[in-house]
Amino acid sequence: MNLRNTFFGIILLSFITSCGGDDPFLFQDDFSTVPEQFSTSGVTPDTTETGLIFYELEVGTSLDSVTIRDVVAVYYTGRTTDNEVFDSSYKNGRTDPTNFEVANPSLVDGFSEGLLGMKEGGRRVLVIPPELGYAGTSNSLREDTLVFDVELGTIFF
Repeated sequence: MNLRNTFFGIILLSFITSCGGDDPFLFQDDFSTVPEQFSTSGVTPDTTETGLIFYELEVGTSLDSVTIRDVVAVYYTGRTTDNEVFDSSYKNGRTDPTNFEVANPSLVDGFSEGLLGMKEGGRRVLVIPPELGYAGTSNSLREDTLVFDVELGTIFF
């Protein structure tokens, strides 16, 4: 084996072992840069007809609000009720928002519903019961209530 192949092998092995966990082929998200959970202290929650609970922390400043037809840029962090982060726009050191089609069928229903009516710069906490989350799927969170901190960046029409 020549020096070039040895060097390539060391680099590949370093990459594989840096993915984390006991399984070197399993990549684990890094949630170390996720902001602290939004405080709902002193805020009265609203409950929709479907059972979604949301706390309106900040209304936002734009004239327009999110509709089901929009694409939006969102900063978000999803936690279980025991405060375990399972997803975030901040994962792996990201600092820019994630773009979503509000009507995207891959979003949990409660997340899409919770974005409706928000204005740019608005902040909400969404408490999504299992039936508006992953119930009926094979996702490991299918029986969990989900809590999302959401900040709306931009509405794209």
